Amino acid sequence: MYWLIAVVVALQAGPTGETPLAVSVGGKVERKVGNANGWFCDDPTLIDAKIETREELNYWVVTGKKLGSTQCRVGTDTARASFVFDVTVTAPRKR
Repeated sequence: MYWLIAVVVALQAGPTGETPLAVSVGGKVERKVGNANGWFCDDPTLIDAKIETREELNYWVVTGKKLGSTQCRVGTDTARASFVFDVTVTAPRKR
């Protein structure tokens, strides 16, 4: 199952292997990250994030805090899966 997640992420990845992820200020998105645990970003002030486990899979849950872009790695344990996301926080959608 984890190999399937890796293939899907690889197909979505940008030219250098990062996966684009867009979230609006105040908005929330999540991505399946398999057994990856722990995360860090170049500029962690742009987002609030956490790892949630559901049915034996981890999800990286991201909430936008302020406008900007940052690169984040999810998976700080070298013995587990890891993912790199290019996170862009956009203006909130007007209703």
